[in-house]
Amino acid sequence: MTGHRRAVLAQQYTEVAEAAEQRLDELLDLTADPSPAVDFEALRREYAPRPLPPTAVSEPPRWADFEPDPAQLPVGRSGQPLLDAAYQQNLASARLAHQRALREYREQERTLRDRAEEVRLAYEREERERADAVRTYNERLVEYRHAYEDGEPAAVESVMERALAAAGRLPGLEVPARVGYRPLTRTAVIDLVLPGVGVVPPALAFRVSPDDSDGGVEPVPRPREECVERYLLLVARLALRALDAVVAADTESHLDGVVLNGRVVTAEAGETTLLSVDARRHDLYARTLLPTQHAEAWARLRELPCRITADPYAPAPVAPFGVSSATAPLPEELSPGEFAGLAAELFAAMGLPDWDARIVGRDGLLAIAHGDGVGFADHPYVVCLARRPAVVGEEAVRNVAEVMAEEQAEAGIWATTGSFHPQAVLAAAEHPGLRLIDGGELRALIREHLGAELGG
Repeated sequence: MTGHRRAVLAQQYTEVAEAAEQRLDELLDLTADPSPAVDFEALRREYAPRPLPPTAVSEPPRWADFEPDPAQLPVGRSGQPLLDAAYQQNLASARLAHQRALREYREQERTLRDRAEEVRLAYEREERERADAVRTYNERLVEYRHAYEDGEPAAVESVMERALAAAGRLPGLEVPARVGYRPLTRTAVIDLVLPGVGVVPPALAFRVSPDDSDGGVEPVPRPREECVERYLLLVARLALRALDAVVAADTESHLDGVVLNGRVVTAEAGETTLLSVDARRHDLYARTLLPTQHAEAWARLRELPCRITADPYAPAPVAPFGVSSATAPLPEELSPGEFAGLAAELFAAMGLPDWDARIVGRDGLLAIAHGDGVGFADHPYVVCLARRPAVVGEEAVRNVAEVMAEEQAEAGIWATTGSFHPQAVLAAAEHPGLRLIDGGELRALIREHLGAELGG
């Protein structure tokens, strides 16, 4: 390959890379705009009848089109065409042709009438079917809307997925999403399928190479840090746009929180989680989720309870805060925010509405609550709720007793989704104000006070 051809090829590669970078800039700008809202009224359909298809029509044959013209016939012996034998013969032939044309017309007319009737009947049948389909669709839409307003999980999931589909439909890029809604914690668990790192051009310029093995053209390497920064910025923008979409779609305030897991699928590593967000209602409404400046977007995502990979090119996966489930969720499937929210709602329903969570972690939480004087006595309580370990030991129970002494609390609750070791039960007996609640009793309390099920 000549030097000139290499230079031209390098220039063409550079132009393609620059165009890809421009598309990435456009995508980033678009993700800063709110996505279309889910509007039930806009989803309604209207029936508009179509016009009846035209049918073939024809005019009966006219005698004037068959009658011979006397002026064009030779004058016979009589000197008058009407008395001429040749003219009379032509006239008779014309009448026969006209009669034959009339018979053919009448036969064709009957066929056309029959065909027109078939067309009319088919038209009326199709229009009835169209009208029925529109009416059925609108009736189902009303049912769908009522189901959503009533908080039925399938309907809530459908509304959220519709909102996410609109938010993820970008020029040249589709960002699919799956949603699972948990009535137990009023939380949507979103699995967002992120684009791969190939969306960021690895090089913005190409140059002539002295080596013919690579076609005589080589890329000018882009700094890896810059590629990582650009890709994670897009990931942050897509995550915030998805969160904004479900918040906007939650017109009935069904959501107390959102767990969002951003995943990528590659042939080498399969499905990998690069991002996980555990946002509660106060996190989502603290400030706008779609700032105009990209630097602000990155900072806004970091303000949420968030885990994000340090290197998406490795890749370095992160552990999801929570995962979706088709049945009643297991304790370990809940995010820390969900688990803490579940505890606050349960104990508030039992009579501890004044709730101050001091420690919230992967394994459980520690909170200080105050009884309402009805369900619980009117004094402070230390509440510890854990989902790990499966068996709570003696030392853990004594630690809560020490916290009760430090907080000068007269009573405490040690609840677990698992069970207590016999030595732990004996240790709790030394502190009359400390109540133990094992997994069986905890699930029964959730069923009684919240009307929902915790798996396990």
